[in-house]
This record gives sequence, structure tokens and C-alpha cells, in this order.
Amino acid sequence: MKKCLITGIGGFVGSFLKEELKNSLPEYEIHGLHRSGEISKNVDYHFYEMDIRDTVSVSELILSLQPDLVFHLAAQPFVPKAILDPWGTLDINVKGTLNILESLKKLNRPCKLIYVSSADVYGRQLPESYPLFESILPNPVNPYSASKLSAEVYCRQYAAVTKYLEIMIARPFNHIGVGQRKEFVIPNFCQQIIDSANSSNSEILVGDISSTRDFLDVRDVVRAYITLAKSGVSGEIYNICSNVETSIEEILDILIRISGKTIKITKDPSRFREAETARLLGNNDKIRAIGWQKKFELSNSLKEIYESLNAQS
Repeated sequence: MKKCLITGIGGFVGSFLKEELKNSLPEYEIHGLHRSGEISKNVDYHFYEMDIRDTVSVSELILSLQPDLVFHLAAQPFVPKAILDPWGTLDINVKGTLNILESLKKLNRPCKLIYVSSADVYGRQLPESYPLFESILPNPVNPYSASKLSAEVYCRQYAAVTKYLEIMIARPFNHIGVGQRKEFVIPNFCQQIIDSANSSNSEILVGDISSTRDFLDVRDVVRAYITLAKSGVSGEIYNICSNVETSIEEILDILIRISGKTIKITKDPSRFREAETARLLGNNDKIRAIGWQKKFELSNSLKEIYESLNAQS
């Protein structure tokens, strides 16, 4: 049986990828890499507790496991944390990726790596640049996006010079779904709306809601990753996006309508980020050309997220 290793399997996207992998690539035995203390009970795959910054441990695991396919999701993904701790973010996102690359190189046998980067690497672009194609010059504006772009460069280098290693780079745009951490904008809005509806204070605090993003359901995102594993070209970069631009204000309006409540929106200066990209919209022609199609509508995804959090309150 073939073996698939997912780093960051315990995270938001990793859990969805594991389920999709079981359906789409049942010939693979699933192995997952967790941070220490992250593993829940009754997992249905082979798991390992490990810090991807630990060069020796990563190398020993990969040489022992001999994977045929690797999805590298493990990262420090939160921009505010990256701004506070750029060194730690660099260590996880770049050194951790290098540890994976070097270990796979030593296998000296066929293996595919799907490296999950971020559309945040595009940063601020000229208005005429949108929608963004993969060929546009990145312009990262924060330590998180800078670290992801650095790791991309290493991936392309290893893809070019390593005989048996195929590496496809995914640039996912903003993805959403049930189970996402509440530091992220949509679950944060949902929780604030739910809390305000259950109290006398019908107010929620927001940052800059004029910015726009390209949102995609996490289930569509993981389907795209598997499409890359099946049909992607080594050394190539693929946008994972909806090709639809939506403002944060529109998202908030939809969520308030879903709640059925009257909510006061108050701008909180502490929630504004200087290292913020005002606009993000991608072109998805390249991933669609190899067989991927979007399935889930944004409004339905938002409703599922809201209802899930509301049921927990």
C-alpha cells in the first residue's frame, strides 16, 4: 500500500484533507505529523508527535516511513503572531520546510510533495494586476508572507535538481469552514454576533471591513490539493481560489442576516493592521485546467459556520 504523510494533520485544513484523501485516494495509507500534545483520542491514521524544526527527528521519520506522497501543511499561519515573532515564524515556515525537503531528497526514490504556501505572498499589487495570475511578481508585506515565499523558493530549487522528487506549490487564498480558529475573521465575526445576540450589548467590534478577499470553502481547497497530487506539474505554482472578490463588509452583512439579529457595528482601531493587504483576488484558470472545479457556494459555507458556532454556544 502507498503511504501519504500529512504535516499539520491536526490543524483546521489537515482534518479536512485527511477525510478527502480517504475518499479520493483510498490506495494511500495515511500518516500524520502533529505538534506535541495536539493529538486527540481515537485517531484513524498513523500519527507522530514531532516539531518540524527538529532536523534529526524529521529526517529519521521520513527515511523510516518512505512516503510516496507528502502534503506539507504545518506552519505558523497567523499574521499578527508573525509580526510579534518573525524569528519563530521564519524558523517554523522556512527551516521546517527545508527539513522536509532535505529528508525527501535523501530518499532517492519517487515521491510527490504538495507544498502549501499562501496567496498572502502577492501582497500589495497595482489595481490593473487583478485578478492575480501565478506569474505576477510577489510583494509580501509581512513576516508571514515573506516566510512562505522563502519556502516556495526552496521548493522550486529542490524540484529542479532532485531527480525523484516532484514538488507542486499551492497558493491558497482565504479559505473558510467549520472548525476554523476564532482568531480568523469569519469565526470571530460569528462568535461576536452570537455573543451579542445572547446579551444586552448588541454591538460587535471590527477592524477595516473595506478590504476584499477571495474566499473558498476549505472542502474545495483540499480537493484542489488532491488534484495537484494527481495532475500537477513539478515546479509549478497554482492559485487555489474562487475567482470572486468579496469585501469583509459583505461577509459581515451576510452573517448578520443569517443571525436574524439587529447588530451595531463599531470600528475598533486596535483591530486595524498596518501590514494588511487591502485587496486579494486570484485567477484560478491554471488549477481548473488540470481538472479542479469549485463546488461550495460562499453563502452556504457562511451559514454552516454560523450554525455550528451557534450550536456550541
